Formats: sequence, C-alpha cells, structure tokens
Amino acid sequence: MKLNDLPSFLEIDVQESLEERFMESEALYVRFLKKLLSDTNVAELKQAVTATDWETALRKAHNLKGVCANLGLTKLSRDFAAIVAELRSDTYTAQSVKTLLNVALAEWEKTIAYIGELE
Repeated sequence: MKLNDLPSFLEIDVQESLEERFMESEALYVRFLKKLLSDTNVAELKQAVTATDWETALRKAHNLKGVCANLGLTKLSRDFAAIVAELRSDTYTAQSVKTLLNVALAEWEKTIAYIGELE
C-alpha cells in the first residue's frame, strides 16, 4: 500500500503532515508512522484503565493524542482527546473511560493494520 492510499481507509491528513511536519519527505513520514507498530503507549493506557490508575491513563492518552495529531491521524487524535477530556472532567467514571477507550482501540487496531501494509 502507498502512503497516498491511506486516506481511502483512515481519517488521516497526509498532505498537511508532509508539508508541516515532515519536510515533504514521504520516507520520513512513513518511518514515523511505522514507529506506531511498536509503540507501547496503547498497551500501557489499557493497563492503567484496567488498574484504575487514572493519572497514568491521562498521561498515556495525552501522549497518544499528541503523537496522532502530529502524524495527521485526525480520528485517532480526537478519540484520545475525548479520553483526556473525560479524565479531566469532574464526572468521569470507570465505565465512561472504558467506553471511550474501546472506541479508540477499534480505530487504533484499524490504523495499525493499514500502516503495517505501507511499502
């Protein structure tokens, strides 16, 4: 799969990312996208939510929100931003965070699958 094919499958802003963050280098951009394949933040976020370690969960969700935003993964960035906003609210519950996490995890798995197919 080519980089320019990704927007057909994912909500990703390839052009802005290339222009604003990766100096028009597709090779550099793909290299950074592929780093997500070995990223541990999602596993650590899941573990923190399971353990009700909300401070760690907030930190991991915030990290993922930023990484995804910088990579132009707009849907994933919004999904992780929703978790951050929920954890910063006074009214979050374990169930509300788990619900948002499940949405983010579904998008994450899809994203990782397509990134894994990049040439």
